[in-house]
Amino acid sequence: MFSFTFSGLITAAILLGLPGPARAASAPMEVKVDDVPNDDGRRLEVRWRPVDPPPAEYRIERAPSPEGPWESVGKAAPDASSYVDVFDDANARDWYYRVAAVGADGTAAVGDPVGPVQASQSVFNSDRTIVLLFIVVFSVLIGYFLDQARRGAERMYIRRIPGIDAIEEAVGRATEMGRPVLYVPGIEEMYDIQTIASMLILGKVAEMVAEYNTEIIVANRVPFVMTVAEEVVRQGFYNAGRPEAHKPENIRFISDEQFAFTAGTNGIMLRERPATNLYLGRFFAESLILAETGFQAKAIQVAGTAEVTQLPFFIAACDYTLIGEELFAASAYLSREPRILSTLKAADWFKVLLVVLIVAGALSETFGWGDFKAAFEVK
Repeated sequence: MFSFTFSGLITAAILLGLPGPARAASAPMEVKVDDVPNDDGRRLEVRWRPVDPPPAEYRIERAPSPEGPWESVGKAAPDASSYVDVFDDANARDWYYRVAAVGADGTAAVGDPVGPVQASQSVFNSDRTIVLLFIVVFSVLIGYFLDQARRGAERMYIRRIPGIDAIEEAVGRATEMGRPVLYVPGIEEMYDIQTIASMLILGKVAEMVAEYNTEIIVANRVPFVMTVAEEVVRQGFYNAGRPEAHKPENIRFISDEQFAFTAGTNGIMLRERPATNLYLGRFFAESLILAETGFQAKAIQVAGTAEVTQLPFFIAACDYTLIGEELFAASAYLSREPRILSTLKAADWFKVLLVVLIVAGALSETFGWGDFKAAFEVK
């Protein structure tokens, strides 16, 4: 009796320690496929109700028809309930999907196919509504200030910039000394925004030089910039009523190599002794070399650039320096042209709006108002 009981206990213990037969994974139910909103038409989202017990993984399959052929497009974790299928490019064809629950032994319980569904491009990305709002606000500001400028540009206030006021004084000094004005529009291509701003300033400087009956020399590193500069200077002399005084040979191409250009421009300073040097545009390592040479030549110098790393050199060696955005404001300051004035004033007021929003955002985060920050998130 004792031996039977003991052997029975051993048998029961062995049987209890053995794993039972694994339950087969059931097929996923409630499978749905939807087009992902606010995208470029390359994504479809597959969603399903997780099965119990969880499988080893889910396999997502896709086919052009319910009959197949089916191809596996991805796998999902056991606790997942969705998968986003991303196409290589946008397409407007029908697709069918099915989800398979794959067990640890590799067997799969495949659900019924769902479809057809197409991925389509969104006409408007609602996640970027705030960007549209900012564009509308900025456009309204430009329109308002453009109307104000057309009614009376001279009444629109722009902060006085000493460096720009000094340009006319510098041109007058060159006239008194009977020496030319040297203008360097930077070393970048014509598409650079600083070069464009420099060309706008050059037009007013050329007009001013023509009125004072003074020569202007423009040193260029880029051939295309030289061509544009020649037309700008020609137009400036024409606007001043003295087109015959324009000398095309003074619009010079020096070299497309950075330091060869620098050496050539320094040669102009030392040989022709211009009384005024204007460095307005994008500059790099040559900035200090140019400014120091002009300083040694006893020329009055006005510089302007948006390159932060070069500003200290210009400030140290030049009489006046336009810092950062002052370079872009100079053309509006000099010309008082309504279109340029309107964009300048609109940009200033838009910055005021941004500062107000930044302060409001800081306060909202301080007091835990997360909805304010969420309204400005761009996905």
